[in-house]
Amino acid sequence: MLESKEVSPWIDTLPPTCQSRIASLGRVEAVEAGARIIQRGQMETHLYLIESGSVTVADSPGAGHELTTGDLVGEMAFLDNAPRRCDVFADCASQLRRIDRVELVNAFASDPVDLNVLLTSLDQLRNKRLSGSRETADIATSCVAELAEQSLRHRATHHPYLVALNEGTLPDARWALADFARQYFAYSSHFPRYLTTVISRLENPAHRRALLENLSEESGSYDEEEYGELAVHGVEREWIQGIAHPILFQRFARAMGVEPGTAPEADQVVCWRDSFLQLLANGTPAEALGAIGLGTENIVRTIYGPFVTALRGLGDLAPRDTVFFPLHTAVDDHHQATIQSISADFAMTESGRVELRRGMLKSLQLRCAFWDWMLARALHPAAAEAVL
Repeated sequence: MLESKEVSPWIDTLPPTCQSRIASLGRVEAVEAGARIIQRGQMETHLYLIESGSVTVADSPGAGHELTTGDLVGEMAFLDNAPRRCDVFADCASQLRRIDRVELVNAFASDPVDLNVLLTSLDQLRNKRLSGSRETADIATSCVAELAEQSLRHRATHHPYLVALNEGTLPDARWALADFARQYFAYSSHFPRYLTTVISRLENPAHRRALLENLSEESGSYDEEEYGELAVHGVEREWIQGIAHPILFQRFARAMGVEPGTAPEADQVVCWRDSFLQLLANGTPAEALGAIGLGTENIVRTIYGPFVTALRGLGDLAPRDTVFFPLHTAVDDHHQATIQSISADFAMTESGRVELRRGMLKSLQLRCAFWDWMLARALHPAAAEAVL
């Protein structure tokens, strides 16, 4: 959704003497529809005055506002001598007057009054746009926080299967945990693949870098602060350092007497995994982010808690062998924070907010179906293979 443009074109807010000076500066460039005029992160300080046509300033993925004839773009980098904050694209064939920073300052240097008027106008324009961006950012942050709370209220997060594990009411907890080790590996071992699929969908380099840090932890790389946090929860460095999370899950499975990967994968788990991958690869980037972030990473700490309790109840497993679970309940907070921060960028528009929620709900519903199947198996172990 595009935000409304300025009430009056910027050029009309200047006195005639300033307008005439600007009209004599720079050069007019013709650009085609869809052309990128400004690229985020570039070190450039020139301005563009729109002589005809219109452009969209992309404050974040999927978000933007339209500028048309008489409007100005590029004032933030011009004033701050800093990298470009946003991408700018031509909405249609347009004519833009490109004015270099030094040329503009030199042209106004002989008239301090007009120079002051110009710089004041540019500063006001920048502040107005930044203020609008902050208001939108506050809305986006609140939306993501609300979606995160919704995910924690979803049935997938408080499923009867998880409740039964936590309360010790399953007929045979040991059998149920071994069955979980056998079935869940076919989904969880692909988590690095899920992350890389989402990373490949993101255009913003900062977003990709943030998720690559999460991927690094999935491979067993932590910083000293994280080791300190984990030690408080009884997790020793040598149990996890340099060991990928799928290997830690294999360690748990073997402690339960299960050798992952030796039996055919259950159709129900394959359907879950493939459907999830399809969502990440073919949904919109916002849907993919909602699925792996709000619908997955955000609930990890909550859904693994019952497993910690159930495994403790068995009483005969070494903490090293079950470290996969306390590891995720202890350190996934900043995974969640990272993805929520990225999600807030996508939530800058109504369409982005809708897609984030849709991806989250799809992910949660897929997990719900898996829990339903696991509960039916755990309630009747002798007939587990008949459960569809």
